[in-house]
Amino acid sequence: MTVGRYNAVAIALHWIIAALIVAAFLLGLTIDDFPKDLQGAAINGHALTGLAILLLSVVRLFWRVANPPPPLPLSVGALTRTASLAVHMALYILMIAIPLVGIPTLLYRGRGLDFGLFAIPSPFARTPEIYRPLTEVHEIAAYAMVGLAVAHALAALYHQYVLRDDVLLRMLPVSRRSGG
Repeated sequence: MTVGRYNAVAIALHWIIAALIVAAFLLGLTIDDFPKDLQGAAINGHALTGLAILLLSVVRLFWRVANPPPPLPLSVGALTRTASLAVHMALYILMIAIPLVGIPTLLYRGRGLDFGLFAIPSPFARTPEIYRPLTEVHEIAAYAMVGLAVAHALAALYHQYVLRDDVLLRMLPVSRRSGG
């Protein structure tokens, strides 16, 4: 079966953002496990990774609008197409919203961002009544995004290895055929 493939830019953005999401999520989960003297660096790394996700997700969204994805195989039914569109839309929203909530969360904790060559200090004093609810929203949204991403990956694997319709090949960096 021949399937249309995403272009190289879309594929690269997909996998880079996926790797950054995994890194940001794991850092977010383990920040409290870092020694106290490294927690600031871990938080900064988490925040910078989130900013990278935000920027690359905006680029990816614009790229997708300018370069529509290849059509799904005709074997993919209407309900699956609708579910795919809904999950993709939710993932885009979350990839942008989570860092947008994370930035004020960080700033209202009284923390700035250190980019190495320069730093941006927080303009706010530590304000728990603001950052605590923002932290909750940030964390819940992150878990929702990871849950959707896992469902997305499982659906791709199901299509590839059970339905054998090569949907997964559309986003792989190298063209491969499913095994017999």
